Amino acid sequence: MEEYPHLPEYADSYIVHLQKKDRTKSTIKRYYYDLLDFFAWVRVMKDNDDLHSIQHLDALTLNEYFLFLSEQREYQPATTKRVFTVIKSLFSFLHSRRKIVFNPFSDLELTLEENIQFSDDDFISDEEFKVLFQTLSSYEGLTEKQQKYRHLLIKRNEAILSLLYRYGITLQEITNIEMKHVHFTQQELTVINKKETRLISLDDDTHQLLYQYKEDIPESIRPRTYSSDRFFIAFDYQRGTYRFDYGKYEPKPLTVIAIQKMLRQEIRRSELRDGISSQHLRRTAILNLLKEGKSQEDVQLWFGLKSNLTLNRYEAYLETTKMKKVYSKAND
Repeated sequence: MEEYPHLPEYADSYIVHLQKKDRTKSTIKRYYYDLLDFFAWVRVMKDNDDLHSIQHLDALTLNEYFLFLSEQREYQPATTKRVFTVIKSLFSFLHSRRKIVFNPFSDLELTLEENIQFSDDDFISDEEFKVLFQTLSSYEGLTEKQQKYRHLLIKRNEAILSLLYRYGITLQEITNIEMKHVHFTQQELTVINKKETRLISLDDDTHQLLYQYKEDIPESIRPRTYSSDRFFIAFDYQRGTYRFDYGKYEPKPLTVIAIQKMLRQEIRRSELRDGISSQHLRRTAILNLLKEGKSQEDVQLWFGLKSNLTLNRYEAYLETTKMKKVYSKAND
């Protein structure tokens, strides 16, 4: 967001169009910030937010954005639908002005209701995770500059992926982790979601990854012990080191957008199926805990879910999977 403080020119034209229709200032402001957020995501997905990139957004890709809002940002359905309306209106405007040839919203159904059933493609398999995790330490497909500093980022990225897959922590929660939240001696992690706090126990592998990542950061710019410095910090490829904000005199935090971009690049390098995202990792973590026989109340508390309604979809998927196995065994 910091690198792109303004909307693309064609989106500015849309805002002007709304102003001419005498929309209230509060409505214009809300549309503006919804669109800023959307274009930040587009740049992660397409590396650009020009009209060419917008034209090549299909219904499946757009739907991933709304799933990101509901599952990662934990937006209420009403809020997600509001954002859906804003972006749909933008695309209709562009299509009516012949800025884009095809409007993908004509093929898009908002599949955010609680009764939508999961399929196998909504999760990531153990084998897919292993391939993705191994890719993080691989140098294949990297530019010369990326290869030069890769060793400094491996443990950071492995730690993030481990937290996503094993504990289902959201991207926002990861960026909220401060140094004082990581309890190395107790092997625990405090996770904060808005005003809610939960404490999770770390397995040995994840605990070691977090510690090794911290130790890889030069001591002069390392997050200070027991401080409110963000634990996961951004990397500067130009200088070949982690970023430090000398104005605030603290390490520069890693952003949600930066993590999304990292994941997308690594998934692409791993040559896994299209569409895998952080949502798949979180869903799989939730599913695995339910498979272990944990109650819905325990799972809701563990993942910081606002209600247990979402868990009904997971239970339905597990039941369907169980029935498929029974049917398959009966026909062997």
